[in-house]
Amino acid sequence: MSRASPRASAKDAIEESAEPDRQFVTALARGLDILRCFSAERRMLGTTELAHLTGLAQPTVWRLCHTLQKTGFLTAVPGKDKLQLGIAAIALGGAALAGQEALDVIRPLLQSLADRYQVAVALGRRDGDSIVYLLRCQGNSPLLMNLRVGSRIPLFHSAIGWAYLACCSPEERAVLLEQAREAGKVGDAAEQQAMAEAIARYAERGFVYHERPAYQINTVAAAIELPADERYVVSCGGPAALLPQALMLDEVGPTLRQLAGELQPILLMGRHV
Repeated sequence: MSRASPRASAKDAIEESAEPDRQFVTALARGLDILRCFSAERRMLGTTELAHLTGLAQPTVWRLCHTLQKTGFLTAVPGKDKLQLGIAAIALGGAALAGQEALDVIRPLLQSLADRYQVAVALGRRDGDSIVYLLRCQGNSPLLMNLRVGSRIPLFHSAIGWAYLACCSPEERAVLLEQAREAGKVGDAAEQQAMAEAIARYAERGFVYHERPAYQINTVAAAIELPADERYVVSCGGPAALLPQALMLDEVGPTLRQLAGELQPILLMGRHV
């Protein structure tokens, strides 16, 4: 499975502005880039891996990791030359999750759809070139992929990412695609064509449809737009044998589109999510 990388996000943040931001603390941003490398799929990382993921020089990574260890945000993995998130980072995650009543209301709605079709249903938000899962529910199918809350899904290689791109303005989407091309994070010509077609049909369908033949997985996804360009995305996917294209386009996709509409007022009431 292709995974998105947080590479050079501090650099990207600086370059987004035409003028230097005197309030921007580059060292802090680089430290946060280090922490962003860790995920549900990458729980333990070595400094060489961190240097590769962030694009930072190895000595810089060593210094940042030393500081993060001293402050409790990283800790050494016993018996391995690797690091993992420390208590301070875990406490921050707990604080972020605390009080997210909207997610508690949304979870049974996602689970109901997951049980109906024996699929996986997820809610996410964009972080860099990934969509990060905030919620994930699944039915009883043994063939579903092992993803979870905190998993990062590549923006340009997934239904949930395509749905996000589909609800962007043409100008914003063009910028994101150009950045992805420069970083070598777009797919081959066939995948780019499929993405373009899915995005073009989003206004008509209200969802995107995405196939992964190598994994025999079919997925639909829809965006949830809130004021001030805030966006969530929701996806529904599973084995192609259970979710053939006709079912996805005629039934599951419209059902997911309806669910996205139902989630919007819930998320509006819980904007702190």
